[in-house]
Amino acid sequence: MDHTLSEKESFDLIHQMISTAKNNLQKGMGKIFLLWGYLVAGISLGTFILLVLLPPDIKYHAFDLWCLMALGYPIHYFMIRKSEHNRLVTTYVDQLMRWVWIAFGLSIVLVVLGFFLSTFAFIPGHTDATGSEELQRWMPWLFLPPTMLCLYGFALFVSGKAYGFKPLWVGGIICWLGALFLLITVHHAYAQEIQQLVLCIGAISGYIIPGHLLNKKETAHV
Repeated sequence: MDHTLSEKESFDLIHQMISTAKNNLQKGMGKIFLLWGYLVAGISLGTFILLVLLPPDIKYHAFDLWCLMALGYPIHYFMIRKSEHNRLVTTYVDQLMRWVWIAFGLSIVLVVLGFFLSTFAFIPGHTDATGSEELQRWMPWLFLPPTMLCLYGFALFVSGKAYGFKPLWVGGIICWLGALFLLITVHHAYAQEIQQLVLCIGAISGYIIPGHLLNKKETAHV
């Protein structure tokens, strides 16, 4: 027999779904945010230090540190599996946010892959005394950090609004502002060093701080 929900029952159901989604965000997700937050913050800060200390002819080796990001993926997979195993209820918001973050991850991979392909597919032209050919080859990479921050901001803002968790969407806005700042300063003489510091700030504000707050809320909830 069909049962039509009253207005009060509809609001109660929506409120229950939102509360369940918020609880699901708290359970184990703080550790995932901390994983990527500390990884990005540590690598970007380490890259900044190497850019400052290494001689100009080998300073580009500082960016090799970003290969360490690959270490986060198996740990991330294990954490996600554990979180899903302990989750009693999966709401529509949870499913939607799962696809948002999958799309975020695929976007990151495609962007980085695109930059690699554009570098190796570069067709050499005329090289003058200033080495303009090398500048043309590597100049696009200066737009990678602001692009990454834009993607960070999008995923964090949507997640924060969907779950009603203010630190997440505020962190997303900070990442957007950081991306704008990097685009403005892309021609600065120390653009690479500036980008690494802003990436570190974005990781702290968008991942580390919300991650610790989620862990605190999870402990309080239990």
